Amino acid sequence: LLSSCMPQKEVAGDVSFSREDFQTTKELSNPQEIAIDSLLNPAGFRVMNDSVLVVVNQPNCEFLLELYSLNTLQPLAQLITKGNGPGEMFSCALGLHSNASDNFYLQDSNSKTCYIVDLKTLLNSRRFVPDEQFRYSSEVLPTSDLCLLDDNRYIGYHMWYLDDKQFSKVDSPIGYYQKGEDSGKGMDDFPFFVASVNGARLFKNPQTQELWTADMHRDAIRIYNDSLKQIRELVGPDHFSPEYTRRQIDAPVAFVTFADECDYHAYTDYYITDKHIYLVYEGNKHFDMKNLSPVEIFKLDFDGNLLCNYKLDRYVYSISINKKEDTLYCASRPSVMEPPVILKYKL
Repeated sequence: LLSSCMPQKEVAGDVSFSREDFQTTKELSNPQEIAIDSLLNPAGFRVMNDSVLVVVNQPNCEFLLELYSLNTLQPLAQLITKGNGPGEMFSCALGLHSNASDNFYLQDSNSKTCYIVDLKTLLNSRRFVPDEQFRYSSEVLPTSDLCLLDDNRYIGYHMWYLDDKQFSKVDSPIGYYQKGEDSGKGMDDFPFFVASVNGARLFKNPQTQELWTADMHRDAIRIYNDSLKQIRELVGPDHFSPEYTRRQIDAPVAFVTFADECDYHAYTDYYITDKHIYLVYEGNKHFDMKNLSPVEIFKLDFDGNLLCNYKLDRYVYSISINKKEDTLYCASRPSVMEPPVILKYKL
């Protein structure tokens, strides 16, 4: 009864927030390690249906995709060899950030092809049998996400966009694209290469048509309506705004980097449930590949309320949340030179 009388936080318009604005702060430490001896050379992991571990391997492996039982830790399938034939790829990026369905997508950045697959189909056939595949535009930043909408369209992050008019003539970071179509524009059409300093995690509210972007290099979260007009912005908690400079290299276009020679990392991964968003936040201006710093995970609802700040005891990525939202699965490693391990935290 008392909780029902508590006033709910009003969320409207742009928000500037700090760590003190989260309703709860929790420290996560001493996780359980999930050891699988037969793993090849993994790049990342995701957990589906609280029971299947989806593993994407480094390009030097014989198989690019593996499926394991989380209960028995035994392999269920090894899929996708290297090549350009049926069931083959030259590289493989995994688009799996939700526990809401059995579908996910795989991205081959070399051929610019997106494959939509179903977990049950993969487990039953033990072959790489996509439900759908399409070519995506060369304008789309390959390190960002594709937001799949319907049979014909998707939303992508523009590779040549930067929030600095000196170096970018593109008006919006995101746009609607038709599956299988390309704009025809390439390096010769843009004076500056900005893909090393731009990018965002990109996802849709499962209940509405609102689209969210969590910037990879500045601590800004932007929300757009179905016309892709920005309607809200959440900025924080560190409020850093990088500046950029031009570097001349032996290439057809000038290369844009951070002006102060820092390496800004903000929102680097995410996972969504029916009600909540979990954002991995690095908040680092001096990213050190040899000594990866501990991260935070911000839990929000789709109204933008800041629910919990989980402070982790190490660097993690490739996060997954179980359906009860009481367990975090993730990949972790102390440096990029070391292989990742699979960890399990109680939330």
